[in-house]
Amino acid sequence: SPSTHHTLESATMSGQGSSPDDEIRSNSTRGGESMRESSSRNGSSSSNSNSANNNNSASSSSSSAAHLHHHHPPSHPTNNLHAIQHSMMNNNINYDNHVVAGDVSMNDNSANNHNHGSAGISSSGSSRSTARFAAANAGAGDANNGRLMMMQPQQQNQQGVTSTGSGSSQDVIMHNNASIHNDLHYNNPNNNLYHRQPQQQQYYSSSAGAPSSQAAASSMSTSHNTHHNLLTDINPNNTHYSQYSSITYPGELTVYSWGRGEDGQLGIGDTSDQDEPTYVDALRGVGVKQIACGSGHTVVLTGEGEVYTWGRGDDGRLGHGDNGWKYVPRLTHSLTGQIITHVTCGSYHTAAVSSNGDLYTWGGGMYGKLGHGSESGHSTPRRVEALVGLSVIDIACGSRHTAVVTNKGCLYTWGDKENGVAGHGDPEGHQYTPKLLERLSGKKVVQLSACGFHTGCLTDQGECFTWGEGKFGRLGHGAERNCHSPRLIETLLGKRPKQIACGGFHSAVVTEDGKMYTFGGGEHGQLGHGDKVNKVKPTLVQALDGIVLQQITCGWSHSVALTTNGEVFTWGNGDHGKLGHGNGKKVSTPQLVERLVGHLVVRVASYNEHTAALVEPQSIADGGSRRRAPGTMVPVSACYLHDMKEMVNDEEYSDVTFIVEGQPIYALRAVLAKRCEHFAAMFRSGMRESEAGVEIPIPTISRAVFLLILEYLYTDSVKIDLDHAVELYIASDLYQISSLRDMCCVIVRRSIGAENATYLLQGAHEAHCHVIKEIAMEYIVANFDVISKGEGIKAVSHGLLLE
Repeated sequence: SPSTHHTLESATMSGQGSSPDDEIRSNSTRGGESMRESSSRNGSSSSNSNSANNNNSASSSSSSAAHLHHHHPPSHPTNNLHAIQHSMMNNNINYDNHVVAGDVSMNDNSANNHNHGSAGISSSGSSRSTARFAAANAGAGDANNGRLMMMQPQQQNQQGVTSTGSGSSQDVIMHNNASIHNDLHYNNPNNNLYHRQPQQQQYYSSSAGAPSSQAAASSMSTSHNTHHNLLTDINPNNTHYSQYSSITYPGELTVYSWGRGEDGQLGIGDTSDQDEPTYVDALRGVGVKQIACGSGHTVVLTGEGEVYTWGRGDDGRLGHGDNGWKYVPRLTHSLTGQIITHVTCGSYHTAAVSSNGDLYTWGGGMYGKLGHGSESGHSTPRRVEALVGLSVIDIACGSRHTAVVTNKGCLYTWGDKENGVAGHGDPEGHQYTPKLLERLSGKKVVQLSACGFHTGCLTDQGECFTWGEGKFGRLGHGAERNCHSPRLIETLLGKRPKQIACGGFHSAVVTEDGKMYTFGGGEHGQLGHGDKVNKVKPTLVQALDGIVLQQITCGWSHSVALTTNGEVFTWGNGDHGKLGHGNGKKVSTPQLVERLVGHLVVRVASYNEHTAALVEPQSIADGGSRRRAPGTMVPVSACYLHDMKEMVNDEEYSDVTFIVEGQPIYALRAVLAKRCEHFAAMFRSGMRESEAGVEIPIPTISRAVFLLILEYLYTDSVKIDLDHAVELYIASDLYQISSLRDMCCVIVRRSIGAENATYLLQGAHEAHCHVIKEIAMEYIVANFDVISKGEGIKAVSHGLLLE
């Protein structure tokens, strides 16, 4: 019943609830929208002619439907992978990509589609989606169609979504992530998947003809992003990371959801809760690239720039022109004609950014959080006129406020001012239109997050600021006081944060080296420290030591972390199954979500009582027993990588010989040329090195390091010892293998300590490796009291010591 939506957790001394409504109702000064939020489902739905039949079957079956959704995605039709051709010469795996017409039913009549969560139903039609399917079918017989390209990490991370409507081949890029283990083994890490370094800002579509070499990618680093499927980061110096970042992924990502389903926010066709990740079958065939969760509703963005929403519809937060609930994803037709690059949502409203940087908001308008100059709500997207002329690149929504970052790194906020939520220094009244946050006007903001009644952001100088309601210590300033304007979290200075995530009662920060700090309310165990104690300052989550994180998202009383190898950990309040562990129990330390093991998760989202994940449509190789989602690609197996590694320095499978330290090393020209522009240029130069049978001397690189380079070019995976990091960095830079070069920096940052920092500094100095020297110098200066008392200080030359 609707009343259960507002049931509070058992009363506690700290007073932390598990939903936004709990905190709203706990404060007598907060009203208005909370009353609207508790309105009857039937009353709201009856006003919507398009959803008049929504509840008939979904509600009646909710008590028995839970078990129906504990399934893997439907098995992939056997004719979808008609032929698989492996070619070592071009390092491509070609698929004939057949799309079975019966897999997807396009239907614009949403009035009756929402009654059943039957397999294969898409909630509405899409002209661009239809064109995409038509193009895929038309090209099914083309040997070049559906090409799977193995490329370098920095190319993978910023690839454009498959070109559509052109009739050309549809290329997808394979991600082969693995975590950074304690033995420092890297397998194509994606540490910068969401945090783009300035030197890695390559933007281009993955259509036919995209460059396959390191150098070619580097040569495009200054090009502008004009492809409408790409997140536009106009400022070339802006290192940008969004909590809801619209990262472009190739191919079709599948959506899994779990937790509370009372409002239809899981998108599975009914109102049942799910205590394990459940495949959202209604999005079959929709190429999703971004997802965000609100209070009772969910929004996704497709590769074509279209927006689908579902769940609780009162206040018009779904953007369909009514206040009705939607139990399966439905296309937001009112945005037709706009190419959307970014979506997110708060408790009662939703927002989207278009390709030209315009901001659109819709839903509940109380406190002025829509930015349209009043408290009026809107049931369809409406452009925020006050921001016209600015280019918005990031957005975050709380319960009563909204914040955006422009391409110049300027931060604007609006909505409720109470308790400093808007951050303008005035704790009374409302801000009805976007206003520049003066406190940060001299800073360049690169990442933003909001939830409930507080906000956090990061600057390009590695600073972390928070403001708003400080109860439970959620701001991280060492107390529970409210903060009416942005204030620096001093505890995080020097920790190099790359993402902050705000939850209802707590916050979390992920650092560049993949560690996580949490602070705020811990009543439900959501901080992950093994207890239920509040933390007023950022505290390292020891339970995740040795596990490298790439993303964190916080709900009102739970947390969700994504590792660099695509695994998901959850902890905190488990009611309604939102932790995904198959039960509703609370856990106070991070626990692996077993149901997602074997899937490559690339993004997670949460807000209130439900959680969602974007998953690459592939499963581990298990003899075919695991059913896979439509569009599944055969993954590169460990056996394949092992076989490729065995071919390194194998004379039988070689056609070129290098002489390193007086000894031969054998390699295959095709692999080296395809994977490295340096070698490609060498072999086509017409000079001596390009002649068959010629031995090529390598005078400046050690044998061990040259073998590491070959291993990486063959397998995209290599184990890097700290002893080789400096020389391998220099060699990778020489051969223009920027991804391997960047790996060396990550290895150094993760491995440096008081016992080895001085030796690393001296070695980098002597080798003229300025980047690693700077890393070592920075560490030594920060820890000089300890290092100066150790034996290692004797390794540093007098001149370098003075420096």
